[in-house]
Amino acid sequence: MKSMRQSRNRVFERREVACAVRDGTRLRTVLLLPHGTGPWPALLTRHPYDVTRDEHDGMLDVGRLVAAGYLVALQDVRGRHGSEGTFQPSTQEVADGADAVEWLAALPECTGVVGMWGASYASETQFSALLGGATALRAIAPAVSPAMSALDGFRFRGGVPEIGSTLAWTHYAIAPDLITRIGSADERESERKRWEATERAIANREAFRAGALNADPDAEAIVTWGLDRLREPLDSVSHHAGKIIDRIDAIDIPVFLIGGWFDVFLGSTLEIYRRLLRRAKDTGGPLPHLLVGPWSHDNMSGRTAGTDFGPGASVDDLGGGDDLTERHIRWFDAALRSGTADTPPVRIFLMGTNRWIEAEEFPPRDTRTLELHLSAGGSLTTDPPESGERRLTGDPASPVPTCGGAVLLFAPFEAGPADQAAIQSRQDVVSWRSAPLTEDVTVMGALHAVVHLTTTGTDADVVVRLCDEHADGRSLVIADGVQRASARLVDPVTGRGDRRPVEPGKGQEVVVDLWSTAHTFRPGHRVRVDVAPSSSPRWDVGGNVFEPTGVTAAAVPAEYTIHHDAARPSRLVLQVVTAAQL
Repeated sequence: MKSMRQSRNRVFERREVACAVRDGTRLRTVLLLPHGTGPWPALLTRHPYDVTRDEHDGMLDVGRLVAAGYLVALQDVRGRHGSEGTFQPSTQEVADGADAVEWLAALPECTGVVGMWGASYASETQFSALLGGATALRAIAPAVSPAMSALDGFRFRGGVPEIGSTLAWTHYAIAPDLITRIGSADERESERKRWEATERAIANREAFRAGALNADPDAEAIVTWGLDRLREPLDSVSHHAGKIIDRIDAIDIPVFLIGGWFDVFLGSTLEIYRRLLRRAKDTGGPLPHLLVGPWSHDNMSGRTAGTDFGPGASVDDLGGGDDLTERHIRWFDAALRSGTADTPPVRIFLMGTNRWIEAEEFPPRDTRTLELHLSAGGSLTTDPPESGERRLTGDPASPVPTCGGAVLLFAPFEAGPADQAAIQSRQDVVSWRSAPLTEDVTVMGALHAVVHLTTTGTDADVVVRLCDEHADGRSLVIADGVQRASARLVDPVTGRGDRRPVEPGKGQEVVVDLWSTAHTFRPGHRVRVDVAPSSSPRWDVGGNVFEPTGVTAAAVPAEYTIHHDAARPSRLVLQVVTAAQL
């Protein structure tokens, strides 16, 4: 036990204690107590990344949380760092999370009221505690959250396995600590060698070549676990573990969601928001609050992929003297201390003009739909499409490399609005672009592409990127998505629906969800759409051959033909607002 001095010159006490959950497993918990006698409402975060780091280098300034009069608890989840037990990702957090909340609420230093905060896995533990029946949990603040579904950016997107982020998380974020916990020196050394084998496979790209997912790599246990999840059917019950897809009605407390336009879990975060908003309107329950910045999963500085979004774009400076910690304090004061929320429910960063917009909901109620048709000569136009077609060859042996976007990958693959010039010069990437704009076009809300396609294969992956082409030739990706044609009838959130092969030469309508954005295309810029057959290592490289679950087939090149005419209007569908609405 020792004293510490933090922000606002307030002294608090630090205790490192054990929280015993129902089966007796002891979870390391760091308690940070305000100066004085208490009791105080408590704020809890739970994750697998060593919570002692949060004391000085977390998403929030925990010293300021304590100075604001909160008992702060930082907890390693089961089987990680200072906690006992065996780590079972997601599945363990429902019971453990509920137990941790109730244990914290029962401490004499606590008023019996608990809030939770945290990003990524630490966002999922918040929802899990609610699903476990944590009655003392009264408000949560999940950031960049995968908790909606495993199928929309977590393990899959558009039916395509998220092999890159699965490797990044299991190999780099989770495996090292698990290896150190192995008791036997021989077994620990064997697992370390398997880690090194995975490292080599990532470095030489063998880990994510076409067909790699169906191989049997000599990988460490947690990587094998992650790859096994990607091999399961889209409707597997394992994809629902720790997710709220079937339990949205259990989320009956105030929720403050934080997201990033270039976050790999943006789709999940916004789907949670939409469903909670709909539920609040139907039941009169608490309205969800939403904050979305120009951030990626692990970079909230406001500077990424060569773009600086200017002052007021980082979590340390949200404009007007505000920051993310202060936002949380005001949120929890209102939710846990019967205060009054003093901010609109929605605050989003509008890229392009680089400013914050406040609204009652997202997207704003008065958006309108704008359809831009893929047309002859590579033009993107509001006019009906001129008849034509574009062709490309999807070769699994030479996939299109990932370049920016909403990714969570390993070096050198960075998230954000990366310039696509080098990618767009490839023969397997085809593009359409508008004429130079004469006025601002502000996209705010959901967007998708409709691609009419024929292929010589029995399956096809369609990658679509929305780009802002500047007058100097830079083409910065704003939003992207993928759809595997065989999964075109599968619900992208629940996984329900049949996968079906594509009939070679027969036209298919493939809808690609690009999630959402808030971006202004400026005068002199062009709106650009790129279509490609792959994006590696982000997504599993498809083989152009339909593979029923459990079946492996040799990958083959295939010719894609993208059609645009009156009967087959390939197009980009956007939600836009006028300057007067901003």
